[in-house]
Amino acid sequence: MSVSELFITIAIVLVVGVIAIGIHRLMFKKSIVFRLIAVMTFPLISSIIIAVTVGTLGFLNFIWAAPTIVVIITVAFEVIAKMLQKPLKEMMNAINSLSAGNVDVTYNEKFQKGEHELAIVMRQMNLLTKELKNIASFATQVGKGNLNVEYTLLSETDSLGQSMLDMRANLQQAEAEKEERRQEDERRNWVTHGIAKFADLLRSNNDNIEELSNSIISNLVKYIGANQGGIFILNDDDPQNPVLEMKACYAYERRKFLQKTIGLGEGLVGTCFLERESIYMTCLPKDYINITSGLGEDTPRALLIVPLKVNEEVYGIVEIAAFKEFEPHVREFVEKVSESIASTIGSVKINLRTNKLLVQTKFQAEEMANQEEELRQNMEEMQATQEEMFRREAELKETLEKMLAVQDAGEEKEYEMKQFYDAIFASNNVVELSSDAVITNVNQNLLNLFNADRSVFIGKHASAILGDEATGAAWSSLRQGRYYEDVQTPDTGSGKKMQIRQKFMPICNRQGVLLRVLLLVFPENA
Repeated sequence: MSVSELFITIAIVLVVGVIAIGIHRLMFKKSIVFRLIAVMTFPLISSIIIAVTVGTLGFLNFIWAAPTIVVIITVAFEVIAKMLQKPLKEMMNAINSLSAGNVDVTYNEKFQKGEHELAIVMRQMNLLTKELKNIASFATQVGKGNLNVEYTLLSETDSLGQSMLDMRANLQQAEAEKEERRQEDERRNWVTHGIAKFADLLRSNNDNIEELSNSIISNLVKYIGANQGGIFILNDDDPQNPVLEMKACYAYERRKFLQKTIGLGEGLVGTCFLERESIYMTCLPKDYINITSGLGEDTPRALLIVPLKVNEEVYGIVEIAAFKEFEPHVREFVEKVSESIASTIGSVKINLRTNKLLVQTKFQAEEMANQEEELRQNMEEMQATQEEMFRREAELKETLEKMLAVQDAGEEKEYEMKQFYDAIFASNNVVELSSDAVITNVNQNLLNLFNADRSVFIGKHASAILGDEATGAAWSSLRQGRYYEDVQTPDTGSGKKMQIRQKFMPICNRQGVLLRVLLLVFPENA
């Protein structure tokens, strides 16, 4: 082969090599494969040219051709190694760190440049590492209780990120439920404490309805955070014209002294009494208080009117106003405590009425004693003037007529006392005892109270039911003609026990000797 043919062959090889590189360029555009092919094509073409040259010039040229080919191939392999080794090594180190749970990984930016596969993989790994760091930071914040920390999904198919968001949502829901339970416990404790507070309050001042009313309304207004309030008690002294009387009014931490009466069915207070149901309003006209409430000059935002009702019997009304709306548990608390207030007011009214009757009874007894004393004195005078009876027959007849008139009056008083006694016996829980503390009679009201038979009481000594100590203390006072009162939990033997208030009233003759005892029994309210 001539030299010209050699050059033509070399040119053909170069052209074929360039064409091959161009074809692979089109096939593997932006691919690491093209770079590898381009690098490998150079030693291949070089080896072909050297081989053709050696074949043309003679075999002796193999001495320089062989080392040249080895050097060219070695350089090509070195270029390929540098092209792949460092990025792959960095990828391997990153994967090892991530698999060990270490997300604190950084990547060389020069390996991320380009559009070939290795650069794209490096960029994706960098993005994945950043996302893992975000997830770790998100989990750390959630673990510290920051449930409002933001987190953005990488894509719609980001299942790991969605799981983290679902975890946060579940924790937020659990936290919300926990907070709701805490608030519910606070409300329950607030109601329980309030009921206990008013139970203690109702045990005091239960002999003065005005002081009791003032104490109730002032404490109620302050406890529920209201601004003003009033309490109305039913006055049925005149059965033909019962009215609601304002017994106490409290506003802006001051006790008010107002005189106000409301007819049944008049205004919201009177309507609430007739309907026996609570009224709650949040939209009030500006002149509402001046028209029907009379609690002050400002217009409240919320008004709560609750009947003091127990066993369907209404004893009065509580009216409370505030510049904020009452929460449901506050309204329920007022309704619940109103039952206790109604029960206490009912007992107080019964006690006051009974005490009034007792005072009247005592007064009438004293009147009868005075009349008896006058009659006795008249009899003594008659005995002293017996020697003059025959001489003063006319005067004696007149005196006898006066005596008969007085005696008729005494019998009338005695009949009235009997009627009065029968009324007390029929309307109260009554026990009659002899002077030596033996039960001689009980009325049906008392038997119904203890759900017991008459045989449980009749003929028994009081100490068998009340105890020796209580009986001894009572009779020590009664034998001296003094009224006695205490609170006991008697054992009737019927199985039913309750705390009662006992009022012992002595019945003595003119010499002060105890003849019998009248015992009134009242259930003690909680």
